[in-house]
Amino acid sequence: MSKLKDELVANNNTVSWFPDYVGEKRFGNWIADVKDWAISRSRYWGTPIPIWKCECGHLHCVGSRKELVELANENIDESIELHRPYVDDVTITCPECGKAMHRVTEVMDCWFDSGAMPFAQWHYPFENKERFEELFPADFICEGIDQTRGWFYSLMAVSTIVMGCAPYRNVLVNDLILDKDGKKMSKSRGNTVSPFELLDKYGADALRWYLVSVSPAWTPTKFDEEGVKDVVSKVFGTLKNTYNFFTLYSNLDDIDAASLEVPYENRPELDRWILSKYNQLILDTTEYMDVYDHMKTVRAINEFITEDLSNWYIRRARRRFYAEGMTEDKKAVYATTYEVLVGVAEMMAPIAPFLTDEIYTKLTGNVTVHTAYYPKANTDLIDKKVEERMDLVKTLVNLGRGTREQEKLKVRQPLSKVIVDGSYEAIIGNLTDLIEEELNVKEVVFEKDLDQYMNYSVKPNFRAAGPVLGKNIKEFGAAMAKADAKEVISKLAEGPIAMELGGENYEITEEFLDVRISAKEGFVVGMENNVFTILDTTLTPELIEQGYVREIISKVQQLRKQADFEMMDSINIYVDADEEISAAIENAKDFIMEETIAKAIISKSGIEEFDVNGHKTGIAVERI
Repeated sequence: MSKLKDELVANNNTVSWFPDYVGEKRFGNWIADVKDWAISRSRYWGTPIPIWKCECGHLHCVGSRKELVELANENIDESIELHRPYVDDVTITCPECGKAMHRVTEVMDCWFDSGAMPFAQWHYPFENKERFEELFPADFICEGIDQTRGWFYSLMAVSTIVMGCAPYRNVLVNDLILDKDGKKMSKSRGNTVSPFELLDKYGADALRWYLVSVSPAWTPTKFDEEGVKDVVSKVFGTLKNTYNFFTLYSNLDDIDAASLEVPYENRPELDRWILSKYNQLILDTTEYMDVYDHMKTVRAINEFITEDLSNWYIRRARRRFYAEGMTEDKKAVYATTYEVLVGVAEMMAPIAPFLTDEIYTKLTGNVTVHTAYYPKANTDLIDKKVEERMDLVKTLVNLGRGTREQEKLKVRQPLSKVIVDGSYEAIIGNLTDLIEEELNVKEVVFEKDLDQYMNYSVKPNFRAAGPVLGKNIKEFGAAMAKADAKEVISKLAEGPIAMELGGENYEITEEFLDVRISAKEGFVVGMENNVFTILDTTLTPELIEQGYVREIISKVQQLRKQADFEMMDSINIYVDADEEISAAIENAKDFIMEETIAKAIISKSGIEEFDVNGHKTGIAVERI
């Protein structure tokens, strides 16, 4: 092999390695300093070396079964078993001295067998010559990091000898699977896991999806069963719920969503947003897959399913599925959801083959997802302005929801208003209904001067500033106490501030300060990356009453679900409430009945009690 060193190095340079440093360093260094390979082994099991030797020293290498039959002194045919001991019984006549030649006793190194795999699998060059030339070299192989001096090398060595080129174009190198603490799994430690138990518990799809998502293939994978559970519930569960929701309503409407044609320009902005996100996802995952970074592929699909498709699009479009009649808007939501679900199944299929096949075949009627092409992005449908608008709305909503949770203000409790930066009005002024509904507020106020709702303070961060400023830290604290906090925060956003302290010049950075922004009384503020939402937390009697109503509706819906009622089942609602809750129910009776598909709300004592914002209230449901 040392004579082929330069050719091995040149062939390796034609290969794309993932990660590239394995091909450049670990494997590259190995073949650059390659040693001669003794392929013989003194063993019984293995592929017998096809060399016959005479006592006079003459050697002959037999190149095929046919040649062996022609040379053999014994009466054999091409069906002869070529392993030991059978082949050892075959002799041939020495052309030099006429004596019987016997096969040498050694067998081949098993790695030579593995290196001959591309040729052996097609019985090349004896058969399938055209097929072999069509498929060689391989587009892609994958094996563990330990194979740099094993299979990766034996393939390269044999191919360089036989074909003069590399046997593969791309190599993905995977590392070891460790336990959740990063320790190597071993029986003595008791930290091994049974793959068969995991497959029985969670299914092959979830295990495959988790293993790809947890880290890049070329780094050690810390295996944690909790992560598999998360895949089942958060990703696959969310996808199944989205699919089930879609099929429930499409079956009720008795429509073939695949046949619906709604021009893109006629679809609502919510549809155009999800289609833009979907087509960008195709571009991103294609790019990731082309460089074998499947972790990024899976994580991008996770984010799309949970945050974009389910938590925003389907939730925001839910009422469109309920609408009476087959309007253009309803056709649009069906067509959009169908297109995205089919495409997501096609994207996920290589990694999660079973769930996606079920979803795809039921949606399309085709035989299997595994003969479908990976989806191609329609870049004409990628609209960054639409994405920017909707993503800003999502950010504001998430901030508002986070603030509500922090302040223990239930989302079901209506608030009077949310205040946001006035500069956003030009961007999302016609999307305020989304914010109002998502945050359960009566009004979105665009305010250019947010300072009237917020208090600012800056103090030294002693842990960061102390070691740098030393004895001047007190002077720095005094200066910050006198400074206009808002002005300091604004200046820091543009870069470090120059200050002279104790006769020395310093650059003050954000990490030197403990910056705090709080809302004035009656308001709460949420902030992220200089985006603010300010909620007015003052509750009027009217808002409090509406909160009771929303809470009652929620409890009724929970009871419907627990009783396993169908979505369209009509019910009677029974209540046992105090005066305040009873008044709220009476004032919103029609709204409650419409939201819960109820025919009547009836007073009844002795039924299960629930907490309705501090009021013990009996609630029960009955299917009619």
